[in-house]
Amino acid sequence: MRADAQKNRQHLLDVTIELILEVGGEPSRDAIAGRAGVGIGTLYRHFPDRQSLLHAAVRHALEKSIGAGEAIVQNASNGLDALRQYMHAALDNGIGVVNIIHPLLVERDWPDLRARAAALLETLVGRAAKEGRLGSDVSVHDIVFATIRFARPLAIGLPASEERALAHRHLDFYIDGLCSRKDSRAGLMRSRAAVPREN
Repeated sequence: MRADAQKNRQHLLDVTIELILEVGGEPSRDAIAGRAGVGIGTLYRHFPDRQSLLHAAVRHALEKSIGAGEAIVQNASNGLDALRQYMHAALDNGIGVVNIIHPLLVERDWPDLRARAAALLETLVGRAAKEGRLGSDVSVHDIVFATIRFARPLAIGLPASEERALAHRHLDFYIDGLCSRKDSRAGLMRSRAAVPREN
């Protein structure tokens, strides 16, 4: 694919993801083409049918989120920062479309991306737990499902920018809560250990 065609394709996918999150479901092709500033024929040349467009949009969101996480792992100062940065990046990269569009897809599995995502999440959660920033009972699934919940639109008519800001704010509350929960449990265990036991 030529560089300009590839750029147009990526732009169409970014717009599709943006609209899916705005409407909380599948947008019309006319809406996608209009938002992207291209003719409907251009959209059909890249994505000739509904399934090819939705499948590509989900894969695009996954690839961007996983790629961002892999870069974060290499550069973050500690495990908790890496986990926090990844979850925020996943929100910004439109990971919420995976959950919204998943029921509409005929093909619902991406083994290559699943393997990369599993390795990434195991690294992120494992590193944060090993450094003592997360409890050992916090699992990869906890992080995955929490990210999906924060990434879904509220569907109450908020402007997209306000909704995204709220998602990031609430995500920080969640991560800080995981840390506080661990600190509280550790303090309780220390307190129990300090109580004299009767013979």
